[in-house]
Amino acid sequence: MTDIVAMNILGTMKPMEPMTPMGTDKSNQKYAVNVEDASFLDIFRGMVDSVVETNEQVDRDAIDLMLGNIDDLAQVQANITKAATAVELLVTVKNEALSAYNTIINMQV
Repeated sequence: MTDIVAMNILGTMKPMEPMTPMGTDKSNQKYAVNVEDASFLDIFRGMVDSVVETNEQVDRDAIDLMLGNIDDLAQVQANITKAATAVELLVTVKNEALSAYNTIINMQV
């Protein structure tokens, strides 16, 4: 009986999409940054926008979940994980940038 359930679940799963290098995905042009021409501010701003967007999606998912409009809890969990990862990455980059800034400020000239 469990084999039949597993076959049904596997049959409904979507295949993973291949990853594309940054700047080549035309569908998500908002976050695509040409690495050669980008400044730190451009990259950091893109990361902040990503955090805002993922958190807004989590908020929409929470409202839909409370209203009973969501059937796919796995997608909700995936969106929560995306938001947490985006925040963690943003905080890590911010901390490293501040550490580098403090190192430069403390250098003897």
